[in-house]
Amino acid sequence: MLSRRSTLALGMAVPGLAALAACGPNASGGSGSGGGDGGDASSASLRLAWWGNPTRDEKTQQVADAYKEVEPDVTVNLEPGEWSGYWDKLATQAAGGDFPDIVQMDEKYLSEYAGRGALLDLAGAGLSTTDFAPGSVEVGEVEGVGLAAINAGLNAFCFLLNPAVFEEAGVDIPDDTTWTWDDLLETAQKITEGTPDGTYGMTQMGSVQGLFQVFVRQAGQDQYKDGAAGFDVDTATKWFEWAKEIQDTKAGPDASVSVEDAAQAMDQSLFATGKVAMTVAWSNQVVAHDGLVPDGVTVLRPPSMTGSAADAELWYKASMYWAVSAKTQSPEAAVKFVDFLVNSPDAGKILSVERGVPGNLTVREAIVPDLDEANTKAVDYLNSIEQELGDAPEITPQGGGQFEDILTRACEDMLFGKLSPAEAGQRVLDDLAGALA
Repeated sequence: MLSRRSTLALGMAVPGLAALAACGPNASGGSGSGGGDGGDASSASLRLAWWGNPTRDEKTQQVADAYKEVEPDVTVNLEPGEWSGYWDKLATQAAGGDFPDIVQMDEKYLSEYAGRGALLDLAGAGLSTTDFAPGSVEVGEVEGVGLAAINAGLNAFCFLLNPAVFEEAGVDIPDDTTWTWDDLLETAQKITEGTPDGTYGMTQMGSVQGLFQVFVRQAGQDQYKDGAAGFDVDTATKWFEWAKEIQDTKAGPDASVSVEDAAQAMDQSLFATGKVAMTVAWSNQVVAHDGLVPDGVTVLRPPSMTGSAADAELWYKASMYWAVSAKTQSPEAAVKFVDFLVNSPDAGKILSVERGVPGNLTVREAIVPDLDEANTKAVDYLNSIEQELGDAPEITPQGGGQFEDILTRACEDMLFGKLSPAEAGQRVLDDLAGALA
């Protein structure tokens, strides 16, 4: 079962990704049965690969069956997998000229595959993105390639609250349009003080990449710029000073408890068991958390440095993408199937929000009436922040998939007193530079 940390990070660096060099523009072979630059959209055999879970597998099978009714001469062969082995297998397939026609892709590795010529430019191939929410298409663009992938669903970073713990502590739920980072700490401290020992206001968030990126964006920087670190040591130091304050003020648990909590299965986490009032997640994880908290969760924006939600610098993140092999024998058929996946309300009603909230607003509108309360919370959250979003961040460069690990190591050493916040900030920059080299 996935730990709380792994549900946030969704993976580490891709083992064996160097093998991708063999799938560049000069590589022999191709996807499916050998590559090519033609293909008839009305008659083709396509391979579709993804990672997921039983629910996702079932929905993907259903949408493939539905497409068979639309295009009876197109066969979609399904290749489901699990996150733990997916990237090894994909890298091996790429190196061996056996890359699937259509792949589910993650942002951490998009530039790795696109930069080595493995992915088709979907915009150049004619994929329509007219109905997508502003700012949601750009998250699949890679410089020098074009639209390397289209989001299969969107999410954004958020805070999750357990209202029962707030009530127990006698603390009001904050106004997320005006709260600051200091307000967050003060609220968490009050909850810790107002509840029995062993219950805390918030989880330790210093090792969470998504919130770190929110923080540095609010400081006028970002996680990456021009393929390198986009933040400086002063901003990283301030981040770790804030993380240390969570521990020092007892707003959150101490280092030992925090490390243990991060390794727990989600249903055994402090938040799920009512021992923490606030945690963080991506919005496509709202449903899973909501089902673990008896009274359901409350979804809030992260705090801002100015006390204005307009300065929160949130962005649309693709929960995952659809990408097409640059060497598929049937590019027209593959793009047409992707078009069905992301632009068809019929497909949207089957897939719902399991892969994230649809970026296509027409599809989103079509599925909302059928959503349950938990899924509606995720959709409502994305709708509520739409006018406040900042620019889309730079795609994670090659090697950047190691960042969550880098941040976690530095934060844990800092919390255990092995590093000062300034030393932790410098280590993150040094280790990230090494990973990106």
